[in-house]
Amino acid sequence: MLLALTAAVAVGSSSFGAAQAASRGSVVVFPVIYDKSGTDTSRAKAKEAMNEIFKKGGFKVTAESGAASAWRSKKFSTPTITRPPSKENLVSLGKSLGVKYVCSASVTFHTRSIWVNLGPKTVSTCHITLTIVDSQTGKIVHEADAEGRSDEKSDNLKIAGAILISPLVTAVSGGPKTPQESRAAQIASARALEKFIIVD
Repeated sequence: MLLALTAAVAVGSSSFGAAQAASRGSVVVFPVIYDKSGTDTSRAKAKEAMNEIFKKGGFKVTAESGAASAWRSKKFSTPTITRPPSKENLVSLGKSLGVKYVCSASVTFHTRSIWVNLGPKTVSTCHITLTIVDSQTGKIVHEADAEGRSDEKSDNLKIAGAILISPLVTAVSGGPKTPQESRAAQIASARALEKFIIVD
């Protein structure tokens, strides 16, 4: 299993090199929706991770500020966790910005203290629901429902390490929740985008 995952990461890394030589298209990550969970820093880390993954995958990333302005000018309703943006709105946004792909995501966090051996341990989980539309075809090209835990030590971390630019945030057992949430957000982002980013 480990050998297979290592090979997959190697394939993905080589794919990135080829992709960066010839751009795979433009993308904007917007809107990214949150509920009341998560610190401002961990929320920003989730968004940052998604943008990094697209950049490393060979995509030209468009700034969020232009997307927010275009969204307001179209008078689209403000999306929420329970009322995400429609495919039609995402396609319209992409056409206005002149980007091929629009990536929208909903991000939630759950942080708790669990008892391990002789002491408490802080663990955070990040859940990301993600949709990518192709504004040129009007179709949904990728959907994902992914989760990351701050205390993961599995082979999935190899994938995250391969497709992120920044290193995974170090989270100390029993430490503050922001690093835990930020690390979980990076892992969840990698899982959500892995199948779209890594090409054979």
